[in-house]
Amino acid sequence: MNFTFKIIKKEDLQENHRKFFANKLKEQGKVKGNLLKKADRCKMICIVTNEKEPVAIGRIKQKSESTFSKEKADIPEFRNIIDWELGYLFTNAKFTGRGISSKIVKLLLDNNGDINLMATTEIESNPAMVRILTKNGFQQYGKIWRSAIHQNSLGLFLKLNK
Repeated sequence: MNFTFKIIKKEDLQENHRKFFANKLKEQGKVKGNLLKKADRCKMICIVTNEKEPVAIGRIKQKSESTFSKEKADIPEFRNIIDWELGYLFTNAKFTGRGISSKIVKLLLDNNGDINLMATTEIESNPAMVRILTKNGFQQYGKIWRSAIHQNSLGLFLKLNK
């Protein structure tokens, strides 16, 4: 199976990219709000297709300030050294286990240079993403908290380059 990975920077974002991104977020089922506008908040997105269908997404956006709060990771001292957040990584279930998310992470990191990044992921229910983040230089910081959307345990991972 041949996969196509495409990085789209904010200034090149088109309506078909927004729809692709929103549809994958809807399929994932873990994001609230206007899904069409989620891509607009991103510095860049990655979309993955095969010959016939949408496969996966990922993005880098402005950090989520609340993640550093006492109610979540409780590490406010890191708030000012992180600007960007890696996330919304999602691969359609029939394509998992093929290294797609790993490649998305690598492409997004390669297209951003040595910047400090954060990522949050589900600790127990998504050990594959924990491994991908760790393999790419992220380390877990702060306390674990429960998601208000799906009640899974979340952890904050930081990649500190500066």
